[in-house]
Amino acid sequence: MPSDVWTPVGLRRGTTTRMHHREAGHGGRPLVLVHGLGMSGRSMKPALQVLARGGRTLAPDLPGYGRTRGGGRTLGIAGLADALVGWLDATGLDDVEGGIDLVGHSLGAQVVADVARRRPDLVRHLVLVGPTRDPSAPRWWQQAGRLALDAPRERPGLLLVATVDYLRAGPLTMVAVLRHALRRPEERAMSDVDVPTLVLRGSRDPVAGQQWCEDLAAVLPQGRLQVLPGAAHGLNFSRPEAFAAAVTDFCR
Repeated sequence: MPSDVWTPVGLRRGTTTRMHHREAGHGGRPLVLVHGLGMSGRSMKPALQVLARGGRTLAPDLPGYGRTRGGGRTLGIAGLADALVGWLDATGLDDVEGGIDLVGHSLGAQVVADVARRRPDLVRHLVLVGPTRDPSAPRWWQQAGRLALDAPRERPGLLLVATVDYLRAGPLTMVAVLRHALRRPEERAMSDVDVPTLVLRGSRDPVAGQQWCEDLAAVLPQGRLQVLPGAAHGLNFSRPEAFAAAVTDFCR
């Protein structure tokens, strides 16, 4: 079973929070799994348990989500990326020779891409899973509608996790962060993410469309696309074995 760890991390404006993460496995190059909007590391638990068979795997709760307090303010993509870098530093993962393997799901894909863009020295491989900000749905309510379409395609257990995590994060916070994320010109920023990157989507994912993922992989200097047949948006939870195989093949 994964162990629970809390690590003090400094945030912007001089505040500090104790970031929670789940960890399992030993040896190998560390692999970090970053959750999406409103979720927590609990959404990564099925995949973490599979990936931990091959080495050390960690899944943090970003500030304001899961068991990590937000430090008194809502963080956008840049603030969440800063917090993730601070956590990597506080846990010693910034000292891994050659960098870690970093995976982000949904909005978490924007967060990890921002980390890799600003600190490519920290990242050996990057995986963007069901990445958000598909320009064919430019409004937050359109994104919410796509998430609603995805719900019946997922395992019921993920819906339970989402309900608890969404209530804990707060709907107003989620809308504010999503609106901020949708304003970011992600395609331009991705052209500066010069590390080996896999764009991973499920063939039945209504949130991250096929054309958007193809365009994103083409913009990335070292990007490639892989589609998992039959998988929906939450493939890290609903299809953990297939998800883990794709990540392992690319990273390890």
